[in-house]
Amino acid sequence: MNASFKKISTIAVAALTAASLTACANSQKDSESKVETATSVEKQATSATKAAADQQGDVAFVDTFVKAKPADKDMTGIFGNLKNNTKEDIKIESFTTDTNAGKYEIHEVVNGVMQLKPGGITIPAGGEYLLKPGGDHLMIMDINDPIEAGSKVKVTLNFSNGDSVTVDSEVRTIASGMENYGANGGVMGDSGMTSAPAMH
Repeated sequence: MNASFKKISTIAVAALTAASLTACANSQKDSESKVETATSVEKQATSATKAAADQQGDVAFVDTFVKAKPADKDMTGIFGNLKNNTKEDIKIESFTTDTNAGKYEIHEVVNGVMQLKPGGITIPAGGEYLLKPGGDHLMIMDINDPIEAGSKVKVTLNFSNGDSVTVDSEVRTIASGMENYGANGGVMGDSGMTSAPAMH
């Protein structure tokens, strides 16, 4: 009886030990699997963040739009927020688009008068530069074709270091009072600002 009891006890202990080891091994595998999954998710998130940063580049032109233009007007403006993602100032010297415009100019508004902005646009390191109706903006000029709302215009910004970036700019209709163009295409807003006569 004692021998049988001891044998049964030994078998029971062995079975419990094996079950415990199996459970421990499974738990370890589950833990390793969770760690691997978490690491994989983290890597994917890091890759996605890096891809977004790479896509954004040194300069991002966000919330950019072109004012819709009818055929009887020969110019329109480009607006948006320029973001410098570098540690150095970046200067925009010129720009072009995929339209058949005859001329492109960078404008500013001084004392209610729209005029050429000397020296282009400098976006501060790590900062932003807002292009808006009634303020600094880009002008597409000498263009007879209409630019219709809902379409897109490719805008290429050219920097002083020789680099450039191209973005798609949505064409929008701006409500009256936000941005109006006079007979000669000059900007006229609620403040009554007009373009400098010498420019047009």
